[in-house]
Amino acid sequence: MSNVMFVLGFLAFLLALGYGFFHLICKAVKKEKRFSKRLFWPLLIGGLALTLIGASFAKPDISAKKSDEKYSALDTAYQKLSKEHAALEKKYENISTEAKKEKAEAEASNENKFSKLNNEIDELKKTNKSLKSENKKLQDSQKRLEKNNKTLKAENKTIQRQKEETKTAEAAETAQGAAHSSGGSSDTKAADTAQGCSIKGSRNGIYHTPGSTYYDRTTDPVRMFCSVEEAQAAGYRPPKR
Repeated sequence: MSNVMFVLGFLAFLLALGYGFFHLICKAVKKEKRFSKRLFWPLLIGGLALTLIGASFAKPDISAKKSDEKYSALDTAYQKLSKEHAALEKKYENISTEAKKEKAEAEASNENKFSKLNNEIDELKKTNKSLKSENKKLQDSQKRLEKNNKTLKAENKTIQRQKEETKTAEAAETAQGAAHSSGGSSDTKAADTAQGCSIKGSRNGIYHTPGSTYYDRTTDPVRMFCSVEEAQAAGYRPPKR
């Protein structure tokens, strides 16, 4: 009934609007048409009233239907959410159990690692202590070596000084012996030269053959030899180069 009232009222309202719009068009084109207020206003007011009354009665039915639909949709969504919630709780319990297990294993592993680290630290401390002791021994040994090195340097200087003094004395003796023997050796040298002997014997006990490096530099030989064998038999040696 409410739907019929709504439809009739809506049609009357549209009819009133159509009549008013038609009158305005006729007035615009200057066609004289009589506007019936007795027809227009009852249709407009009556149609609007019927429309409002029909809508007011029909609205609760529509609202109830919409409410039922919403409730059904919400109930379906609630059941779906309940199932998802149960699944999530089960998943959470499984994850929580696994997390506790992993935590326990991690704690046990950390304890083992901590124990190993403590043992390694103790060993490193022992090694460090041993290395410090060895380092101290090496430092003491280095000090002794430095002291011995200083002593050896002083002894080396003394030996070099003695060698220089010995060389100086030997040179003086050689010069003195050469001065004494210069008279007799000059005759021998002259005789050897006269015989064609060309190997020179120096004061240092070295013989020089013709063409050697120091042959021409040896201008005052002590003796002249005719052969290498003769020079070597007399105690002379060849030059090093």
